Amino acid sequence: MLEIKDLSKSFNDAPAVSRVSLNFEPDSVVGFLGPNGAGKTTTMRMICGYLIPDQGRVRVCGHDIATARHEAQRKLGYLPEAPSGFGRLTVNEFLTFCGEARGLSKKDLRSAIDRTCQRVNLGEALG
Repeated sequence: MLEIKDLSKSFNDAPAVSRVSLNFEPDSVVGFLGPNGAGKTTTMRMICGYLIPDQGRVRVCGHDIATARHEAQRKLGYLPEAPSGFGRLTVNEFLTFCGEARGLSKKDLRSAIDRTCQRVNLGEALG
């Protein structure tokens, strides 16, 4: 469960994000769309714990991103619009890299990749 409540952020007194509140159920796959300058990247950086909000809170599976950042981040998956350095990797290579970075065993990694790709209908894209 991802809970976002009254999230706000300003830069030099100019509001970038103002009182965003959202809730997502477990295993949700979502897209965050909007025009340039709408605050999407700022919001995502606050959700992931990379940027401290001026106001509001983010909870991931019950973990507050401000006080239990590591635990919350372990429950999130985030793919920015233009991930640097990964453009030439296949879906399988990218997911393998991510799983290895998190210390998953080969058996657990294979199972997690298969399960995730099946859940989001990416089986044919494993390449």
